[in-house]
Amino acid sequence: MRNLLAILFLGVLFANCGDDSATAMIDPAEQLAEDKREIAAYLAANNLQAEETDSGLRYIIEEQGSGDFIDNNSIVEVLFRGYYLDGTNFDRTGDCSPITLNVQTVIPGFSEGIQLFNVGGKGSIFLPSELAFGQSGSNSIQPNTILAFDLEVVELKAFERSKMKDFFVENELIEEVDSTLSGIYYVIEEAGTGDNPLSNSTVTVNYRGYFADGTTFDQSNDPATFNLNGVIAGWKEVVPLLKTGGKGTFAIPSSLAYGVQGNGAIPSNTLLFFDIELVSFNN
Repeated sequence: MRNLLAILFLGVLFANCGDDSATAMIDPAEQLAEDKREIAAYLAANNLQAEETDSGLRYIIEEQGSGDFIDNNSIVEVLFRGYYLDGTNFDRTGDCSPITLNVQTVIPGFSEGIQLFNVGGKGSIFLPSELAFGQSGSNSIQPNTILAFDLEVVELKAFERSKMKDFFVENELIEEVDSTLSGIYYVIEEAGTGDNPLSNSTVTVNYRGYFADGTTFDQSNDPATFNLNGVIAGWKEVVPLLKTGGKGTFAIPSSLAYGVQGNGAIPSNTLLFFDIELVSFNN
């Protein structure tokens, strides 16, 4: 799904899987000194002021964050862009899809750098190669490569609530928005007539599913029939809000969609939007 998943989670375990015989070994102290010079030159060329840790990691804190303190045992949700010092991206999350990371299992520099922030914090970290993949490299990351990250540590529920509210504001629907206790935000455009289906009904619907940026990931070309026992938790909750002929727009938090695991083209921790019209149902 994302290359960085393999890089961050597997990098520590498999950092020595490169072909060392093809790479001239460099004295680690010399390599670190060279990396530090390159990072310093990059920062100066871009008029950036960064602090330095004892390990040689450089960091910029734009916002410290006011949430929980992050330590080596934390599991965090992060938005990030990973890039080389020439500006080339090697991976990134979507703006609306934070990735879940266990701080213990990522590369050393990322683990050290993210612990400089609280939840809600954002900034940049610059990793000497020995804090990334060192002289072995990993996959597309060449040996002795400095890595940089712009990152933001988010509190997932608050982040998704903000994205949902922004969506309804941008679509001029904010005055009509309602919400459920579970955190779903929705607008009923047409109530429909008759009874409401149950959470285990078989329903026939027209629908479009899309991300917060408007990109469609699924839709029905003809009315589609589902048993609500076999759909995501959010659908079990929102379809029964409609009556026959009713339609609405629903923002479903990731925890009620595909959660941390994601599903196919849907990344982990992804907030989903649906336009749904209830054509008919059977209890």
